[in-house]
Amino acid sequence: MTELGKLLKEKREEKGMSLEELQTATKIQKRYLVAIEEGKYEVLPGSFYARAFIKNYCEAVGLNYETIFDEYSHEIPKSAKEPTTEFEPRSKRERSGVSEDHSLLKRLIPIILIGILIVVVLFVVWKLLPDGNDQAKSGNDAPGVLLDADENKPQKKEETKKDKEDDSTEEKDSEVPKEEVKQQTLTKLETIGKVTTYDLKDTDKLVVELSANGPSYVGIQDETKKSYFDNQMKKGQTETFDLSSAKEVTLNIGASHVTSIKINGEAFTYPVPATDLIHQKIVIRKAQQ
Repeated sequence: MTELGKLLKEKREEKGMSLEELQTATKIQKRYLVAIEEGKYEVLPGSFYARAFIKNYCEAVGLNYETIFDEYSHEIPKSAKEPTTEFEPRSKRERSGVSEDHSLLKRLIPIILIGILIVVVLFVVWKLLPDGNDQAKSGNDAPGVLLDADENKPQKKEETKKDKEDDSTEEKDSEVPKEEVKQQTLTKLETIGKVTTYDLKDTDKLVVELSANGPSYVGIQDETKKSYFDNQMKKGQTETFDLSSAKEVTLNIGASHVTSIKINGEAFTYPVPATDLIHQKIVIRKAQQ
């Protein structure tokens, strides 16, 4: 063990520091610390690292490393040219790398902002250029064009007013509702025995007119079995019934050969000839509109 090694070990022990604690404080591996205390500098990575490790060791135990380097210069390896002047722990090197990244970012931010500002200014100038180009293209003819346009303005106004009157007239004509005349449709659905069912479409009105050329029993009921007529008609008798409120009407005609029927003013033809079937029932259903 060298004189320097003994001194360093004594100071470490005076501080009450173990090699493990010293390793934590200096970030130098324990085996290198033991080599420094035993004077085995050949174990260290090189003379540069030997001097750097001794310096960190001195600072950790409270010794002035410059004084130590002067007094024990004959023991400490001479400094050779190394990539750096002193050893830095890995954690310190990592922190310095992060600091460099932050400083680089700080330098780039103003450049980026200036670039964005330039792009915005160029975009605004580009948007304004078409107006200037249009004026340049028009040249000295622009005033004359404006005068011609002014001269034509009254005529355009008159034409516009006339067009508006024509349009308003057309709109008024189009607004006049045109009554659509729908042709009612009476469709035969089925005949079962003496009962024939019809479907009445395209009308809300249901007016039934009965005329008798001879004695004939007639019965009229709606879907609720309400009776509108239940009697015998005499020769020459005519009856008219407004059944528009009913959804379904049943006409019970006892003598179809002497009884004529009109539905909403239109003559009705019996589904079965009277010569084949005298007593007939006609069911008329109003279709849903």
